[in-house]
Amino acid sequence: MKRINISVILILGTMICACDRDELFEREQYKNQFALLSDDGFNVFAEEFDLSKEAESTGYVVVGCGGAHEIEQEARVDMVEDLNLLFKYNRTNYDTDESKYAQKLSADKYSIDNYRITVQAGQRTGRMPIKVRADGLSPDSIYFIPLKVQTFSAYEFHPQKATILYRVLLKNYWATQKTVTSYALRGVRNSVNVMGTKQVFPVSGNKVRIMAGNETFASNTNTINAGSITLEIAEDGHVTITPWKEINVTQIDDDPLYPNTFTIEDTGFNYYKTFLLRYNYVFNGTTYQMQEELRLEFNPQKEK
Repeated sequence: MKRINISVILILGTMICACDRDELFEREQYKNQFALLSDDGFNVFAEEFDLSKEAESTGYVVVGCGGAHEIEQEARVDMVEDLNLLFKYNRTNYDTDESKYAQKLSADKYSIDNYRITVQAGQRTGRMPIKVRADGLSPDSIYFIPLKVQTFSAYEFHPQKATILYRVLLKNYWATQKTVTSYALRGVRNSVNVMGTKQVFPVSGNKVRIMAGNETFASNTNTINAGSITLEIAEDGHVTITPWKEINVTQIDDDPLYPNTFTIEDTGFNYYKTFLLRYNYVFNGTTYQMQEELRLEFNPQKEK
């Protein structure tokens, strides 16, 4: 009778197990898996919409496919809206402070013609158009369209990337929500020199909002309503100053150094968006006379 070499069996067994693990690892590494394009955390995906352009603009929800190879058959991903995603976002971030809650974008502000995303064979991405009507939205609110994958026809879907909070951001030529837009402030308030920075918010195609004078901005309704003014920029660069909500403001148009204008300043080295403003305002019962320059360096090539 032949003797069985136990050590050989153990070696062979180890080799077989190692091959199985390698094969499994290779399958996991190279398999096709779909995911919705978004940031980490709550799967937020934000797109900017230019208020100064057409009334309706198109953004996209994008699905992508990982893996070493492109897919060999068409894949269909059906989306559905899910308000529970918005509820979880608000409760996690703001607990019971409903004044800070993100809002679902109103139905009259967007439309989705087809909730199906198709990824063609041989491709890696597909997208779902969303038509957005951003005019009239507030720069102080967070707007989401909450969506999740309802069904998919082929391959796998990443379980943590099957939802998306599609965020609508506002912009115009003078300001954007994507990043904080801060102009350098230099001026005179009641004969006292003031300097600092001032946040500028897009309001409509040709309007922005700022705090009056050098009043401190705070992201709460009371402060914004009590201390903010609106700048409307005409095609010739003339600026009209009006109250945002509650503030008492009077535009003064006879100051040659601060003629209420917006211009592009070219120093030969840099370009600046520049406001020169003159107005009086009342805040907390005190009247202030304000002469103000707001200046923002920018690159014209990047804004084309």
